[in-house]
Amino acid sequence: MTAFGQTFIGTVGSVASYVIADTMTLLRQSFPKTVRIETTNHCQADCVFCPRSTIGRAKANMKQEVFEAVVKQCVAGGTSLVHLHGYGEPLIDKQLVDRIKYCKDQGIRRVKIFTNGDLLRGDLAERILHSGLDEIKISIDGSDSKEFNSLRIGLNHSKVVENVKAFRKLRDEAKMKTPIIVAATCQTSNRKQTEEMLDGVVDHIDFTHIHNWGGALGDAEQQRVRKPCDRLWRTMTVLVNGDVSLCCLDYSAKEVLGNVMDAPMLDIWNNARYNELRKLHRESRQSEIPLCSNCTKCFF
Repeated sequence: MTAFGQTFIGTVGSVASYVIADTMTLLRQSFPKTVRIETTNHCQADCVFCPRSTIGRAKANMKQEVFEAVVKQCVAGGTSLVHLHGYGEPLIDKQLVDRIKYCKDQGIRRVKIFTNGDLLRGDLAERILHSGLDEIKISIDGSDSKEFNSLRIGLNHSKVVENVKAFRKLRDEAKMKTPIIVAATCQTSNRKQTEEMLDGVVDHIDFTHIHNWGGALGDAEQQRVRKPCDRLWRTMTVLVNGDVSLCCLDYSAKEVLGNVMDAPMLDIWNNARYNELRKLHRESRQSEIPLCSNCTKCFF
């Protein structure tokens, strides 16, 4: 590409960034619409596309006092969606069902979890079904057992699919409409085969592209046109210890914006550093933010 072509693309990208960021600023609420609460960062799997070996944080479960403080602030702030998961497997959290119920009892409109589905069986499945959960998103990669088992090390394809089938049957027999069951598929060699495999098992399949975990799994240098990431305007991520990280991809807490036990979430959401990060995204200066510099979510 010629120098003129590169300059032209860069200029178009910059203008687009300003327009997108300014629109999101106009729409941004004084409190985040979506809050992700990492109730545990433990996980029993070792998926090939997950950089757990470099997490750099102590494995823990969130203390109840921290959890309740976050939920109460979410209710007061008008948060409409709470995700009860972070950089771990939520079904490992022994308090998960009670925490789902707590959210619903406090007035959170929608509660959602992402899970690998390995533990979704028996009494736990029954209790989750009747917890008030609105949506359960189950990660099922690969179009068959061979591909799944090679990607999601430590899990078993047949076991996970049978768990989901049984959960769907429980829900349908109870004549319940929720939780909505979604299969999240980032990697598969054959979409049609994946759809056939999950037909009648889930309500919906969300085919998505795998990201690079903020540059941890390779670079994004082939993508040259920057864009502001909507996570900075729309979502807040609270880690097990109460730290607010830059986003849900900040698995190592490289950019901590505050702690919910030290400052109100409202103040953190509107603090100087958060606004500085938004400004850098608006100006296509993500290269000045280590986590965002090479993240695939920061490019068109």
